[in-house]
Amino acid sequence: MLRRLFMAGLALMAAGVISVAHAQDLVGIATETIDVGTRGNVTIDVRNAPGAFRGIRVKNKGSSAIDLQRVQIIYSDGSVHNEDRQIDMKKGERSREIAAGSADKFIDKVNLTWKATKGKGSIQVLGLQTRDGRRMERPKGPATGDLSAQADTGKPSPASTKGPVVDGNDVMFGYQNVGFGIDRDVIKVGGEIGKFDRLRMRVLGNDVHLNTMKVVYMDGSEQDLVVDADIRANTRTSWLDVQGDKFIREIQMSYRSKPDFKGQARIEVTGQYADGWLGPNGEGKKYNAGWVLLGAQTAGFTGFDKDLITVGKNEGGFTKLRIVAKDRAITLREIRVVFFTGPDEVFTMRERIDPGNPYGPLEFKGGRSAIKEIQAKYRSRFDLAKGLKNLFEGTPAVVEVWGQH
Repeated sequence: MLRRLFMAGLALMAAGVISVAHAQDLVGIATETIDVGTRGNVTIDVRNAPGAFRGIRVKNKGSSAIDLQRVQIIYSDGSVHNEDRQIDMKKGERSREIAAGSADKFIDKVNLTWKATKGKGSIQVLGLQTRDGRRMERPKGPATGDLSAQADTGKPSPASTKGPVVDGNDVMFGYQNVGFGIDRDVIKVGGEIGKFDRLRMRVLGNDVHLNTMKVVYMDGSEQDLVVDADIRANTRTSWLDVQGDKFIREIQMSYRSKPDFKGQARIEVTGQYADGWLGPNGEGKKYNAGWVLLGAQTAGFTGFDKDLITVGKNEGGFTKLRIVAKDRAITLREIRVVFFTGPDEVFTMRERIDPGNPYGPLEFKGGRSAIKEIQAKYRSRFDLAKGLKNLFEGTPAVVEVWGQH
């Protein structure tokens, strides 16, 4: 019997059904000790792991149960995979495959978020690795993310040297839908949103070829950031350094999307605030009656999106929030505020929020507190006047969360 099974396996390999080169081994990448007695998160740097991988698994190596809420994989090309599901693991248990694919990719970091159970825990990251992936070597030098076709202009590369891309630490403040031809768009920013040290872009739905991107500052000066770059669908670019001591008047972009069955693309521009903008004594409190933009997301049409907004550089904390809808009305169900210290504060509601009519303020019971992250549940409202056929047509809403010290 065993001989027949062995011969059958050889026959499958000979027929090409099983490829030795693409057979996947489970390789230990890193192990991290965590405190599961309180809700928390950890970033595991795996850039020293040899080779490339086709996905990962996580394993509970400790004696305490671990209840993961999110696993995020950040790749060396700037793309990000978010696994937003509950992963409950007792001692010795491991998850099913996460981000399993057919391409070998280099992984930079794995971010884990868990809910409180008890005790100390130990978690291991395991990589799915083929023989080909094991032989691959990381490119030397700084990663350029998805901006892989930059023209040689004689200027420094726009890829930032300030660190790798980390999802959630920037604020979306501009967006456009991209057609099949060559589009030229201007995103108006103005002198009240904020000052930013660096920018990056996120593309949804389709590949985009970016011809040019120019930042125009309020004083009239200009800065060319990218020339002739490809951005793949559902990825983010690397960071692009801008002048953090100036307000941005507008961002001018010329691009085209690839016409295929995926349809149009959506491009979003996000930025990381300059130092001192968000603090209680920072420059941001001088504008918008002291309200500063903490985060923004595009709201879906079906179900209730649950978005995680990480708030960075909020020295001194905030006392209240308000919610703003743009382009379309939303239904808001819940806002959960996670502080660095103290219990979470949850605001539940079922409110319609129309563009131009902010909801709030939502005041914190404990007074001013530093915010670690904001979890929000909402969806774009249907346009019932168009009927069922056109129910989901039009621009989805953008949801902004503003804070006041």
